[in-house]
Amino acid sequence: MQKIPVIRDKKSSDITIISSDDVVKIECIRDKEFIIHTVSDKYYWAASLEVFEEWLYEEGFRLIDQMNVVNMNHVTGYEPRKGVVTLRTGSSPRYKTASAAWIHGEHIMNVRSLLAKMKELDQGIPPSHEGDELFETVLAQEEDHRFARSYAMIKALYEKKKAELLLEESELRYKSLFEHNPDPICSLNLNGMLTSINPAMFQVIGYSEQELSGGTIEPLILPEHYPRWFQHFQETLNGSTPHYELTFIHKEGYPVEASVLNFPIFVGKQIAGVYMIGQDISDRKRAEEMLIRSEKLSVVGQLAAGVAHEIRNPLTSLKGFVQLLQGKINGYDNYFDIMLEELDRINFIVSEFLVIAKPQSVRFQKKDAGAILQNTLMLMGSQALIHNVDIHTHIDPDLPPILCDENQIKQVFINILNNSVDSMPAEGGQIHIDFGRADHDQVLMRFTDQGCGIPEDRLPRLGEPFYTTKEKGTGLGLMVTFRIIENHGGTLKFHSSLGQGTTVEIFIPAVVPGGTLAV
Repeated sequence: MQKIPVIRDKKSSDITIISSDDVVKIECIRDKEFIIHTVSDKYYWAASLEVFEEWLYEEGFRLIDQMNVVNMNHVTGYEPRKGVVTLRTGSSPRYKTASAAWIHGEHIMNVRSLLAKMKELDQGIPPSHEGDELFETVLAQEEDHRFARSYAMIKALYEKKKAELLLEESELRYKSLFEHNPDPICSLNLNGMLTSINPAMFQVIGYSEQELSGGTIEPLILPEHYPRWFQHFQETLNGSTPHYELTFIHKEGYPVEASVLNFPIFVGKQIAGVYMIGQDISDRKRAEEMLIRSEKLSVVGQLAAGVAHEIRNPLTSLKGFVQLLQGKINGYDNYFDIMLEELDRINFIVSEFLVIAKPQSVRFQKKDAGAILQNTLMLMGSQALIHNVDIHTHIDPDLPPILCDENQIKQVFINILNNSVDSMPAEGGQIHIDFGRADHDQVLMRFTDQGCGIPEDRLPRLGEPFYTTKEKGTGLGLMVTFRIIENHGGTLKFHSSLGQGTTVEIFIPAVVPGGTLAV
């Protein structure tokens, strides 16, 4: 709405500014002298009327007789017999009238109908075919050029507002599609700078809008994948719509696998940028990896069943002959006891090997993880001593018990300690073992060595059958270890870097008072 300058009376020089929407009519009292009417007051025009001619038409003012230019938006009544229109603003009880003697009633009714359609657009009501037909009908039937000009002006304004409304509707639809799309979307200019990012994208990568505004996409992409992205970005600028896979880096550092579709942004007939629409496929990738791993386990399981059977037969013979010799040879009972104990341990390891083939019947009991560790260290002490490895332990005196199969947990400790000892340099080193309570009522068992470490890119593959970092390893030990911890409702984590040693963390639910597992 316009602000217009007026004065209180013809003798005053003080200019007052009023809103054009408050004006109901402009009355001509003589040449180039006008009275500005509101429903409750009147003023004198402080400028030439010709200056405001275009504005008057835009605001809805129409000439209805020789002396009155009326704001048709405020016409609330018309009496054709008296030739008078009633003017009122809002819900005010006050009103004014204006003579419409010079213009016949049909013109006033037409103007009111056309302005009503204008108001519908102002209220956000979508344009209809009925509105368009009304304008065409009124214009086609009018022969008086004075009226036709008035109608044409209203139609021009109507078409302008209709175009603005349709554009706004289109922008709102685009904005809704962009902001509420569950898939991550971002747009880039010709230089690869981020120009807009939707909330789904922020959620996937973990950054805020302020952190990414005006930046490049390069820091968000896995470095080795950046050349791939750049190649497809250039292809998109040439009009292609490539579909490819890309790995983003979350703010916290972990990778996010995504399937990405690029397509160009056209402004006119020129490409002005690139849209990237992604889909988080991390879960799908994990599912595929689990399927591959499951298939490997199935093959290894069949192999394990056959190997275990073949080993147990000669093992039974060996144990029988050792027991026979023990009864006939005196003075070597300690050696025979050690041999029988080791044969029993081989038999136990073979039994654990069968876990790969099929689930075994295990006995879960409430046990002290610290006591299981001490028993394991008694078996491993001689091996550590031979390799100049010192083992230091710290067990929380308030460590809660865990529900476990003691032999399986002992096997886990043996596997981890064997790997730590094997990774030590020739001069030996130290292994630090800490047992304590973790968050969410879990027991944390941490093993830290000073070995050669594991390359970061190999950590995700630990636990796969036949994948090992040791020259003579098979990869089956860690696979069995992972399976045992999973069967106990726990998790196994590795932290390592070359030359810095390795830390293995085992999380197993604690037994809360009452003898039940913590959730």
